[in-house]
Amino acid sequence: MKKYSLLLTGLLTVALCMTWQSCQKENQPPVAQFSIDPTTGNDQTTFVMDASGTSDPNDKADALVIMWDYDGDGSYDTQYATRKTGDHKYTKPGNYTVTMVVKDPRGLTDTMAVPLVVTSSNLPPEVPFDPQPADGSTVLSVNPWMRWGSSDPEGDPMFFTCFFGKTNPPEQLIASQMLGTFTGGELEYGTTYYWKIRVRDSKGNITMGPVWSFTTYDLHFITINDSRDGQTYKAVQMGDAWWMAENLRYDAGEGSYCYENNLARCQTYGRLYTWDAAMKSCPAGWHLPSVKEFETMINLNGGTEVAGTKLKDNVKDLWKESSIESTNEVGFSALPAGRRYDSGLYAGLGYYAQFFASTEYNSREAYNMTIGYDYANTFIYNYKKAYAISVRCVKD
Repeated sequence: MKKYSLLLTGLLTVALCMTWQSCQKENQPPVAQFSIDPTTGNDQTTFVMDASGTSDPNDKADALVIMWDYDGDGSYDTQYATRKTGDHKYTKPGNYTVTMVVKDPRGLTDTMAVPLVVTSSNLPPEVPFDPQPADGSTVLSVNPWMRWGSSDPEGDPMFFTCFFGKTNPPEQLIASQMLGTFTGGELEYGTTYYWKIRVRDSKGNITMGPVWSFTTYDLHFITINDSRDGQTYKAVQMGDAWWMAENLRYDAGEGSYCYENNLARCQTYGRLYTWDAAMKSCPAGWHLPSVKEFETMINLNGGTEVAGTKLKDNVKDLWKESSIESTNEVGFSALPAGRRYDSGLYAGLGYYAQFFASTEYNSREAYNMTIGYDYANTFIYNYKKAYAISVRCVKD
């Protein structure tokens, strides 16, 4: 009887152990599940993480505990708790990974991670606008300054990354600057250049501008070396003729003058010559142009009504301010050197550019071409030979 009781007790013990092990084997881990509301937002949005959909095959939801890592940095922001919701507000925009861990009463866990993009509540800068040089334009200068318009809705400080080059898209030239201008350095004539601006405000918002382009004029220049005094001049081709692109500075002695006898004016504007002095002042291989040559040059540049605009210098800022545009798109670079009367009085500096022609009107007068600060025209008319004005020479 005693042996029978011991056997029965042993069998019950084994049965209980097997039942317990069976239960242990049948227990499964929980299944993590949560959603984020709203699915997108900014640094002013309160995001609600809802894990009420989390489940467990063996336990009720109330028995499950969860914890949250809102930033995805591996450091959990909450402790385990039975509460199935959490809310979080991000202080900075960025790309985050929200991670939730669920654990059942026996310590089994499951993890779920959901990506979340948080934008900035601060509005980004506007797209850059009003490019100078204008998009698709043609420019003379081979060292132009690029300018553009820009603004930020909140008035935040802006930083500009400048892209520039002969390829499209252009490569980065300047990483970051607060100036709204930049220069690409010395450029090539007859070449198309591309540029764009990326704007970043102080809150980190970035706006990329479009690609703009401009083309430098296809001008051809040569250098003249005057062996008489060692001075050099630039000359530009217009049609079949080569014209000096600077006013002559050679001291021809009698009949050649610096404006108001100021040598610095000669360096800036060139000398002023009477007609007799002008006729013998051009370097070897060059001559004072005739009326016909002036007329041909004017016609090449659109005629008398518009040629003045194309011939006036637009870089040195020596012309008196006017509403009439100066483009200098043909490289002639006319300067307002003024005149000297035969009385010795000087006038017109900053206002007028006048150039003697070799063609005589009569014994006392010769023709000249005149360009004024306040009109686009060019004028050819007779002028006293005894007056002194500027000289441009033409290659023989």
